Amino acid sequence: MRLIAALLSLLSLLGCKPTAAVPKQAGVSTALVYPALLIGQSSLDVRDSEDALISVPGASSLNLVERLLLDSEGRLFKVTRATVVEGSQSIMLDMGTGRRRYFVQVAEQRRPSWPQIQELVLEQVRSRSSIWAGDERAVARVRALRGVGELIEASRESWNWTR
Repeated sequence: MRLIAALLSLLSLLGCKPTAAVPKQAGVSTALVYPALLIGQSSLDVRDSEDALISVPGASSLNLVERLLLDSEGRLFKVTRATVVEGSQSIMLDMGTGRRRYFVQVAEQRRPSWPQIQELVLEQVRSRSSIWAGDERAVARVRALRGVGELIEASRESWNWTR
């Protein structure tokens, strides 16, 4: 019986695809102008440098792939893939206290207008799982902003938008 179970478990591996090559170096596939804003997962997160973008605390719930990136020039990117680089220590070994470094692949989207950018942000603000859920003060705060630079700077303290 054990032999049959072992054979069946090995048989299930036949359909598995080989894993993609693990990147040797952390970075971003396209040069961005920082600071940049991560939009998604019902939150807004400012990253001041490439290193801040590609180094994620192991215990963080941040999933880069579920995000859009808005750089300081107003260019919008979709994160298509975020792969831990070769040599990164498992979060299980350091109990999530270390930082994991990633190679982040992005795809540039059509350049959005300012009203389109505001709507992307408002989508996060209005999300039921966001810290601003149902608070019209946060919506008014976003509507009062007048450009990408102002949005990124205001997002540094977005937790304070409901006060």
